[in-house]
Amino acid sequence: MPSRKKAQGRRNRAKKEATRTAELRSLWEPMALCSRSNLVAVPCEHTLTVPPEIPQEGPAVSLMNYIAAEGFFQETLLVNHPHDFILKALQRFPEVGEESERSLAIDLLLRFLRNVFVSVSRIEGEKWFHQIHGNEVSICCMIYLLELLGTYSDMSVVNRRAIKISNKLIGGNRRDVVKFVAKRLPCTCLKELHCSVRKKVEKVGRCIHCLKQVPRSQLRVCTGCMNAEYCSRACQRADWSRHKNQCGNPELLSPDLPQDYVLK
Repeated sequence: MPSRKKAQGRRNRAKKEATRTAELRSLWEPMALCSRSNLVAVPCEHTLTVPPEIPQEGPAVSLMNYIAAEGFFQETLLVNHPHDFILKALQRFPEVGEESERSLAIDLLLRFLRNVFVSVSRIEGEKWFHQIHGNEVSICCMIYLLELLGTYSDMSVVNRRAIKISNKLIGGNRRDVVKFVAKRLPCTCLKELHCSVRKKVEKVGRCIHCLKQVPRSQLRVCTGCMNAEYCSRACQRADWSRHKNQCGNPELLSPDLPQDYVLK
């Protein structure tokens, strides 16, 4: 009798877990596979390849479900340090470090963002580019970090570059995130969207000290690290007592840098 109860308990737990997994998957899979205006799994009307075959299980799928459970596919979510989150997530799913799984995760995240951007921007219009960031910055940072982990083995290089792109996207407007995704897609959906507002929406950035958002052309970069950006010399001087402990280019000492490496 006890063994029968235990077996029933295991079946109930398995059923609940299957239901939860299906719910999490529903938060990202339809949008990752849909076309511009509906939820039908069809290829992009431009040159994007046919949506990938998404397995029922696997490291990339587990990562996507984990991200969904943390709320990253909710439009209003903004995480201050998304690179920290994805590093912790990858520790839970180390198999995502394999080329095939990492590529699938990147592909799914890019497709999710593409369809969200095209759909929402069509409804909101130009004002969408000026609204406060939501989940898209965090997802872009995840994509970039996954790319870095496939290129560099030295974590000082990975962390520096991940933080730099994170600061740029958080401090900018949606023009930056649209360009980030457009450059990584083989279709022209987002390139058209970016070009349509390029002359209307100014490039902006945020001073790392006063947090003031200004036109990017007015920002000055710290030449010691080529990372921190300031709106004035006064802000740079005022921030030096804090920044001097982080300034420098530790990645230049990395043993896995190619000979033609360019600091940026």
